[in-house]
Amino acid sequence: MMVAATERRRQVLMAGIGTALILVMGTVLFFGFRLATQTRTSISALQTASTLQTYPETIAQQLNSLRDRLEVRAYSGQALSELQASVKHVNANLRQLEASGDADGPQLSRAQLMWRQYQPVLEPVVNFTGQPYLDSDTAGSSLSSEGRRHYAEVKRAQLFANENARPLQTQLASLATALQRSSSDAATRLRTLLLAGVLAALVLAIAAGYFQLTRERQERAAREAQEQTRYILKSVREGFFLLDADHRIGSVWSEALTHMFSRTDFAGLSFEDLLKDLVPMATLTTAVKYVKLLWGERAHENLMKSINPLGQLEITRDNGHGAKETRYLQFDFHRVMGPQGIKHVLCSVSDITSNVLLARELQDSQDNANAQMDMMIGMMHVDPLQLTSFLDTTETSIKLVNTILREPARADAEFRKKLAGLFRELHSIKGEASALNLTSVASRVHVMEDMVSECKKRPELSGNDFLPLVLKLDELLAHLRGVREMATRLSVLKDSLPAATPAAGAAAPTPQSARAPAGRAPPGRAPGGRAAAAGSLNDLSPTLQSMATRLAQDHNKQFRLSVVGLADVPPPYASTIKDCLIQMLRNAAVHGIEAPDVRRNLAKQDVGVVKVEFRKTPGGYELVFEDDGAGITPQNLKAAAVRKRLVTEEAAGRMDTRAAMALIFAPGFSTQEGVSMDAGRGVGMDVVARSVATLGGKIGVSTHPGKFTRFRVVLPGADSDSAAVA
Repeated sequence: MMVAATERRRQVLMAGIGTALILVMGTVLFFGFRLATQTRTSISALQTASTLQTYPETIAQQLNSLRDRLEVRAYSGQALSELQASVKHVNANLRQLEASGDADGPQLSRAQLMWRQYQPVLEPVVNFTGQPYLDSDTAGSSLSSEGRRHYAEVKRAQLFANENARPLQTQLASLATALQRSSSDAATRLRTLLLAGVLAALVLAIAAGYFQLTRERQERAAREAQEQTRYILKSVREGFFLLDADHRIGSVWSEALTHMFSRTDFAGLSFEDLLKDLVPMATLTTAVKYVKLLWGERAHENLMKSINPLGQLEITRDNGHGAKETRYLQFDFHRVMGPQGIKHVLCSVSDITSNVLLARELQDSQDNANAQMDMMIGMMHVDPLQLTSFLDTTETSIKLVNTILREPARADAEFRKKLAGLFRELHSIKGEASALNLTSVASRVHVMEDMVSECKKRPELSGNDFLPLVLKLDELLAHLRGVREMATRLSVLKDSLPAATPAAGAAAPTPQSARAPAGRAPPGRAPGGRAAAAGSLNDLSPTLQSMATRLAQDHNKQFRLSVVGLADVPPPYASTIKDCLIQMLRNAAVHGIEAPDVRRNLAKQDVGVVKVEFRKTPGGYELVFEDDGAGITPQNLKAAAVRKRLVTEEAAGRMDTRAAMALIFAPGFSTQEGVSMDAGRGVGMDVVARSVATLGGKIGVSTHPGKFTRFRVVLPGADSDSAAVA
């Protein structure tokens, strides 16, 4: 009984000490806030008064300047404007001091009285709006009647300002001194109040500590344990809290939660309300269901941890500066067992944003490194001269793309004409990059093609729709500069290897290097916008073979490529022949050659055959491209044209076989539904047909469904056209 009474007295004393401490701190904070506000206002008034000290002398100087300008008949508007601004500032600052109340006293009253004496002499000057000068051919510039009156007013004001500037400045300095003294007194009172509050708090804290020290050893140990727990919860970077059976947060949590969730009202907050405004509704529903499962007696804790949907939770919160930021939190749950079963669920929250961002950065770095490595490996298998020719050709084509982007356009038809030109140029660049297995270049151009396709789908176009293309074009140019730099380094490395390791049995030059022509002329512009490749296409054969291997792997096909006669291609036709072969080879791999199991069912060899033959004819040249694949049916062509909305169903029904086959060369036509790196754009054969027609040639197609497809390109003699294409 006595122990209980002692405990009650101790509790009453502790409650009294706590109440006194709260009252003391509240009083200190209340009066401290008032004193701090007063100090801040006094400092602001002091700054205003200090600024005012400079104006009497400034006004006197400005009046002197205005008088001098009037005497020499110079332009006085600027001096008058400066004087008006100074007078306006003095009036505004005096009103501000009077409104603040901190400067209310004899010094301010005397300063205002002295300034009011300025008003009669300054007002006629600052309110002058007339023309001070008269100009004549004989007498020159002279003062007008208004100017003479204005000059007299300026002179009177100038004399008055010179006589009274020093007294007014002295009075304003006295006012500033009084304000400074007031600010110092307020600061002193604030320091005294804070010191008294700290001393009172110390006294009360010492008293509380004394009573705490008188507690029994067991209670002291419990208090120390609670203190340590509080320090832990304040220091740890993880957020900890307990959930009760109603899924509400308990009264104890770690301080890290306030930084993670930007709030402090956790006690009694439901888990659903904690996440409600931070995550999407679907994620919130899943998280609430998961927490409910944790209270199931039969739920296996390790299994529950393995299916935790909050292992990496993305939240969006206010960063404290009016903007939103994304953070990543990791939730872990542990069941706290009591005598009656599950009593609480301990939840720990970790901010893993830095880990996630670091992992992403590492992944991006790894991807970039892999991309650089893949690009370097791919470039090592390309003839340096051929790569240099590709880069020169591509840069020339990009200049053409840039020219197309800069072309002025207003009507929707003009914008769509620009898109068509961009499509053709980009498709040619991508085809040549794919042929050389430069996937980094081809993928970037493919993205630009996607952007052009999206523009074509819009009902109306404007110049702003082309701005993203300009940015992507700059990125492509920067990447090509990196490719050229790497190509230069690889070329230097290749040149140095044979000389560095002759005794070690260095490998002989690669076939591509051996076949590379000894010299090349600078690439020129061919009709249709592509650069003409100098020299023969003898070095294109290994490129086509490499491209065929890649296409077969990408599309799960098997076929063998046979190339004959490319060494006989005249230089003026080299670029067009190269574009034709690249596009036709891609079409054969995507549309022509069947998969091995399909060919097997059709009693064909698993490995298809693609033949390329270039030969000279009596009338010029002929290129034949043939594959033994699925062939082409007019019905499929017409159905694809209807799907692409190139023709109506009625027009397709009236087409004969010849007209249907001509759809292959129509802009925007493709039999493939989706778009891939190698097909689906509907611009490849369109570009081929345009290039051949520009050279004065013809292109035809013959096919037998299930047997073969053959393209035949007929070109005139190069001698008669060399002048036109050079």
